[in-house]
Amino acid sequence: MLSRLIIILMTLFAFVFPISLGAANGVLALVLLVWIIEGNFQKKFLQLKKEKIVWIFLAIGVITLFSALGSDTLTGSFLAKNKDTVLKVITTHYILLPFIVIVILTSFDRKNIDYLLTAFLSAIAFSELVSYLIFLDLIDVSFFKAKHLLYHLASSANPSPFMHHLEYSVFLSVAAIILLHKIIHTSHPYTKVILFLFLLSATINLFVNGGRTGQIAYVLSMGTYLFFYFQFNLKMILGTIAALAVVLAIAYTFSPNFQHRSKMAVEDIQKIQKEDYTTSWGVRVASHKVVLHYLSSKPSRFIFGAGAGDTRDTYLQHAQKHFTKNISQPIKILAHLHNQFLEYWMDGGIIVLLLFLSYFVLLGKRTKGDTIQPLSYAFIVTVMFACMTDVPFFRYQPAMLFYLITGYLLVLSQRERQQ
Repeated sequence: MLSRLIIILMTLFAFVFPISLGAANGVLALVLLVWIIEGNFQKKFLQLKKEKIVWIFLAIGVITLFSALGSDTLTGSFLAKNKDTVLKVITTHYILLPFIVIVILTSFDRKNIDYLLTAFLSAIAFSELVSYLIFLDLIDVSFFKAKHLLYHLASSANPSPFMHHLEYSVFLSVAAIILLHKIIHTSHPYTKVILFLFLLSATINLFVNGGRTGQIAYVLSMGTYLFFYFQFNLKMILGTIAALAVVLAIAYTFSPNFQHRSKMAVEDIQKIQKEDYTTSWGVRVASHKVVLHYLSSKPSRFIFGAGAGDTRDTYLQHAQKHFTKNISQPIKILAHLHNQFLEYWMDGGIIVLLLFLSYFVLLGKRTKGDTIQPLSYAFIVTVMFACMTDVPFFRYQPAMLFYLITGYLLVLSQRERQQ
């Protein structure tokens, strides 16, 4: 009875978390409560014992926690922001959220795992509908924002309905590769048509919105999927490149948002070449320069980072001391390092970085040779690219997405091996 309730609640979670973070938090709390009440911990431990990926995320959380406790302060970190303390952020993002993977692995099997993906894709379809309504000015956006039913920055120029456009673009990119996988592996012709129309809608929506991270991730992940699916077939690879080029050309021609963001990217690069780091991409480049200089300046810094409680203060002080104002001034506005790899390294040291990198390696090895290998590799590319430009594992909804799909892929891999 409780095991069935966990499946129902987790499926509900897969539907609500792309739409409402508040509802997702409530449902996830219920999931964890029922999972604990269910007991059977010995059986669950045996199920998880060989799942190295689970232990990787928990180890990252524990090491970062000790790094914070060993810091001079708990208020000088990027992790301490608004009303959140360092310990709260580590507890929620590093320890509690990875339980999404644990619950999926201990509660789902080959018979019911697809419920999660169906729920997630249904949520994406709903969010797309709302996004188009916003884009076409068919609903009173101000009214729904006042009721806290839409993201506070949503507008016809920024039709991301329930989260920041950067995050939403990553959601659409992940949904697109899942839809491509389903199209290829679905035999029913009518289902293929429906899924194709869904993929087309997601692609259009992605380029209507302004998230460059998701747009680039889309191109990279689609290319990765087809590259591995067609087994290095040169004709199919060239065809894939041509198709993606056509998608980009059409998007640039017909999407004012995509055209505007593309021009902004070119302008950012031109300003960076002139040592102007005040732009969106420029501040990222400046940040990376400061972090890499700090980490390479002493062996102790390379190994231990800056300490999870001191990261922001140490980072800004280093920039002030070793860099000119065109770099040290723009980065003062940053709420994080805009790079998950560097953030983990600065907060927890080289061991945490290596643990995080091993997540990608283990997920790739786990699904190698399976039918889902192209999907897994495309997902890995999406996550890695997102982590190069932002800190998605510090953001609730992207982190929930990545943990959900990770759990899904692990169960799918188990299913294929059993078959």
